[in-house]
Amino acid sequence: MGDRLEQFRESIEAACPELALERAELFRAGQNNWLVLVNGAWLFRFPKFADGVARLRREDAILGAARPRLPLATPNYVFRNLDDEVGRAFVGYRKLPGEPLWPEAFAGIGDEGTIDRLAADIASFLRALHAIPPDAVAIPQEPSDSPAGWRELFGRMEQVVFPRLTAEARAWTTERFDAFLGEDEQFAFDNVLRHGDFGSSNTLYSAEERRVVGMIDFGHAGIGDPAVDFAGLCVCYGEAFLRRCARVYPLMDQCWERVRFYGECAFLLEDALFCIEHELEEADGVVREINKKGGRAG
Repeated sequence: MGDRLEQFRESIEAACPELALERAELFRAGQNNWLVLVNGAWLFRFPKFADGVARLRREDAILGAARPRLPLATPNYVFRNLDDEVGRAFVGYRKLPGEPLWPEAFAGIGDEGTIDRLAADIASFLRALHAIPPDAVAIPQEPSDSPAGWRELFGRMEQVVFPRLTAEARAWTTERFDAFLGEDEQFAFDNVLRHGDFGSSNTLYSAEERRVVGMIDFGHAGIGDPAVDFAGLCVCYGEAFLRRCARVYPLMDQCWERVRFYGECAFLLEDALFCIEHELEEADGVVREINKKGGRAG
């Protein structure tokens, strides 16, 4: 990792001479990005893949339009290098307070008042994000969660993921997707500006304040189904918490069929597709999880 960190440092110094870089350290490595902490105060996000570099430009436009309308802190990109290759392209912003609210940490919060506060924080954020008119953001307005989009994605899954699945898992997956795509009412929702990767790794929690204080990583944000965000929330923190959130954002209680389809099936297949196409070692674990689900269903 030392050589890569040096490459990151060189890229930052070349594009941001005004920063006076003193020290750089790897802060976190996720599935899609490397995070580098500079001078103990600035986070620089370097996408791992070419499609992530392309998403940086869209994300920059989305946050520029959305940030003033949102009740929680979000990254404000002060530094940008958006026209370079993987390993050199980045965005940089002042590190936000708080730490990711991982499911294990959430499960350890026993105070009902704190849980209600977290539900209100998260639901208020999603309600505000989804209320932003899509045409207020200078990005392509083609919805991400259309029937055609899901059919195209499922076709890729059949080609790439299915060869690694058991017969039972293939049957289970096909049955779930056929049922979902065969019901027109599943797509009778109003498209919104959605986060697209909503969950624990991107939800910043202050243990001192005992509340959510920020949201990060809008790399998958776009126009689409609000239930995609609800499902990400449900996967991380459970249905009971989602129902608490619905007290503040009642739309959550009207999308349970889609929430369960996304959370129990679609997200897993998408994750497997991504990992296999990008040759990530996590692919085997995701495939095992799908095969286990398919076997139980069978």
